[in-house]
Amino acid sequence: MRNDFNIADEFAAMVAAKVVEILEEKGLVMAADASCPKEVQPQSTTLYSIDEVCKRLKITKATFNRHRSRGYISPTCYVGRSPRFTDADVQDYLNKFNS
Repeated sequence: MRNDFNIADEFAAMVAAKVVEILEEKGLVMAADASCPKEVQPQSTTLYSIDEVCKRLKITKATFNRHRSRGYISPTCYVGRSPRFTDADVQDYLNKFNS
């Protein structure tokens, strides 16, 4: 009986992998590592969330979202639906207001 569960688990894993593969081919799902550009993926680059950027800049989320909608800052990539920003993004944002 225990062997039947192992076979079922292996089959379920194979089916899930095939479904993900088909969805990626059709462009309905992005690969796990495809959300960030290749130059951002190395471990040396730190990605910051909106909350972390707001704390660094000492601004509210409302101000940040208003500036983001006006194009003052844009995310480098997304992790799921969450935008992520690099040090360079934050520095560019600051340079726009210091000049």
